[in-house]
Formats: sequence, structure tokens, C-alpha cells
Amino acid sequence: MALFFAAGPLPGIRPVITSVSFIWQFEHSISQSPSGLKYIICKMSFPSCKVLIMTQTNALAQIETAIHLGTFQSGSKEWHDLRNQGIGGSLVGTVAGLNKWESCFTAWAKYTGKIEREIPDSPGMEWGRRLESVVLEKFKDSHPELEVIDEVGTWQNKERTYQIANPDGIATDQFGNLSVIEIKTARFPDDWEKGVPLHYLTQVQWYLSCLGIQMAHVAVLIGGSDYREFQIEADTFQQKADIHLVEKFLMAVKFDQAPDWEGSTSTYETVRRINPNIQDRDSELGELGAELLAAMEKENTAKEAALSLKSQVLDKMGSAKRGMVNDQHVFSRQSRGTGAPFLVTKKGQQ
Repeated sequence: MALFFAAGPLPGIRPVITSVSFIWQFEHSISQSPSGLKYIICKMSFPSCKVLIMTQTNALAQIETAIHLGTFQSGSKEWHDLRNQGIGGSLVGTVAGLNKWESCFTAWAKYTGKIEREIPDSPGMEWGRRLESVVLEKFKDSHPELEVIDEVGTWQNKERTYQIANPDGIATDQFGNLSVIEIKTARFPDDWEKGVPLHYLTQVQWYLSCLGIQMAHVAVLIGGSDYREFQIEADTFQQKADIHLVEKFLMAVKFDQAPDWEGSTSTYETVRRINPNIQDRDSELGELGAELLAAMEKENTAKEAALSLKSQVLDKMGSAKRGMVNDQHVFSRQSRGTGAPFLVTKKGQQ
């Protein structure tokens, strides 16, 4: 005897029904597994009989800790406007002092309106976006067992309204478990040798915390041909620590109190942008100016010492291409065109 529903259809649920015999009538109720997958329990007319019918629901509908703000093209004005409503994952590493391209001071200056928040695209940023879909397709091909949604949009945590998540994708496994997908590109492998770089880890943990998801996949394409994957589990301790840092940052923005000074190029260039004009007047620097003079003298001495060591290393390498330190490739001799070779580190910094 075929199975039929006595009640109307349930919103957003597509039942996967297997053949059941000798059933006369039933009533249904909605339950939820620990993994978040929703199912229907149908009570049969036989007292000792229960049939469990698994259902497939919209994966994004399972996200209960955040609300969907919208879906716009990455980099568009609408996309930036949504992200600017709060703190996105890419900013968390900056606030934590882990971003080597932008300092916490620069982020603070942007959020307090001292400098413009949007910056022009660099070639690296542009090609990172262009290659994102390519890397995501590779991830899909590598995981036929996962159902991947690549139009996820921007989400806002219900409890912490400043917490914004904009993941590159969300995957669902056969049991209905959700996982975040984050796509990256890199020119050199150095930052990825020990796993996902810390500033990207904070971004992923921010997304997991915002969306209430327990697992993430990070896929990276290095140098255009080296594809790697990493699995990241939710880390409650790190998530709480990041939330604390972000809330401290937001208080600094609210009360216009600058973060502590540090020696990054980002902060130096930001201060230059904050004060672009030159007025014909004096400013007494006192001890601060004296400290800078002393530090600059030490810097010049250190530069001379480093240049001396560079000369000695080049001399010792002779015609060799690679310089090794404890069997690790650290230095290289390179040349531009027909010019004389110069010394660079492995990352390509002269």
C-alpha cells in the first residue's frame, strides 16, 4: 500500500520518501538532529512502528544565528555598503594586528572618517576576484559528495549586529551538515607552508561564529598552479577573543581614541594622508623628536651592517643561484635582463 500525506505540504521541505507497506494513517511532527538537518517523524497506526522520513531543506534556511542582508556582485558599491554596516571577516585580522598590508590604526582612521574607506584595486586584488570562481570550480570537482552554494550573499549576526559574514560559498554534505567555503589566491607559497595564515584563520573563524557553522574549507591557488585545501574547525576560544578585540576596536572608533602606535608602513602612510597640507608654522617635538633621531641613527647603522653582510653573502655564493641556511633555501641571486645579479630573499624581497 502506498504512503500518502494526510496534511498539506510543509514550507521549504522536499520529502525523500521510500516505499512503505501496510500503512493506514499517520500524523507528522518536525524535529531537528544535532547536525541541524530537519526531518519528519511519522507516527503509524501500529503502536510499535515509527517511520523516519529524511527531508532535504534549503541549506541557507538552516542558518539560524544570522539574517541575510542581500546578494550583490563582489566589489560593487552595494557590496561595500553592506559590508560597511559592520565588521567583516577580512577586517578582524587587521584589528588583531595580523594583516601585513593594513594596520589597526589604518582601519581605525577609515572607520572614524579620517581617510577614505575604499581603496583602488591592486592587480593582486583584481586577479584574486577573477580567479575566485575558477578555484571554487576546482573545489566542486574535488568534492562531488558536497552540494555547494556559491551565491551566499552577506549575513549579519542576530545577537552581534556589527558582525558581518560574506563567505565565498557554503557546502552541505549528505547528512545536511553545513560548512563554509573560503577561496584564496597567493603568489608565493611561503605563508601557506604551515597551514592557513593567521589573518585568514581569523576571517574564517569570524564567519563560522557569525553563521553558527562548525566547519570550513579553505581552498587556495598558489602561483597559478599549486592548488591546496585545508579544513578548519570552529574554535570557540579564538572566536571569543576576536569578538573582544573587535568590540574594543569599535569603542576606540566611537570615542575617537587611536590604537597603540606600531611600526608598520600602513600606519605611516595613513598619517601622511590624514595631514596632507603643509602650513608655515613650527611644532615643538621635544623628547619625541629626540627619540626619532636616535632611532634613525640606529637604523642607518643597521642598514650599513646588513649591506655589508649582503656583500659577503654574494661573495661566498659566487656563481651559485641559491643560498642555503641549515639546508633551507633562503637567498637567491637574480638579475634583470643583462644586468649584474643581486641578492634577494626567497619571497622576492631585495
